[in-house]
Amino acid sequence: MFNVFIDSILKATLGQTLLNIFLLILCLYPVVGSFFWFAGALSYRFFKTNKRDYDWENIPVDQQPMITIMIPAHNEEVMIEETITYLFDQLNYDNFEVLVMNDGSSDDTGAIITRLQEKYPRLRTVEILKNKGKAHAFNIGMYFAKGEYILSNDADTIPEPDALMKYMNFFMRDRDMNTSAVTANMDVQNRSSLLGKSQTVEFTSIVGSSSAVRRPSMTRCTPTVGPIPCIRRTF
Repeated sequence: MFNVFIDSILKATLGQTLLNIFLLILCLYPVVGSFFWFAGALSYRFFKTNKRDYDWENIPVDQQPMITIMIPAHNEEVMIEETITYLFDQLNYDNFEVLVMNDGSSDDTGAIITRLQEKYPRLRTVEILKNKGKAHAFNIGMYFAKGEYILSNDADTIPEPDALMKYMNFFMRDRDMNTSAVTANMDVQNRSSLLGKSQTVEFTSIVGSSSAVRRPSMTRCTPTVGPIPCIRRTF
């Protein structure tokens, strides 16, 4: 079959040859790429020795850096209250604020935030009249954030209770003085539906593995992926 393919290329015109080569690359790229991702994930799992998920300590309240948890929200009336309530009631951290960027919502997102502000004094909001996307809302929020560190948190995403403590442990130690951003692996709470199971596969195989592969290969600048990266505001 390989000889037939070679013969078809040799006998074809220049345009047909280029088209065949393009189609070949298009078909083989996902297969070859998946092997590289898989190999990188296995290498990270078995050869990276300084895994520090359990090597962290609780930071005393008077030493906790200020963190702004920034939530860009566009028509998030279904999840926004649950997310905000969780952040204030469940997180094992004290020195933080929640800043919601109400990005041109046309539902009851704004009304829900206003009601929750009466219960949570550290909840603040910025109203953006016209929706222009998450990145635009995040950039505006940077001007209003009070924290030394910024945690980008999607409206339908909740970090684990100790997440902020773990994040800050990566920033505050002498060995991490050059760390400017930290991200985390994600998990799907509701796996009963087909969509939930698909997201589990996506987060595990694509987002988690891509972070693992890029981390050892880029020494100066590593992209942070996922819905909950934490960044140092000034360096």
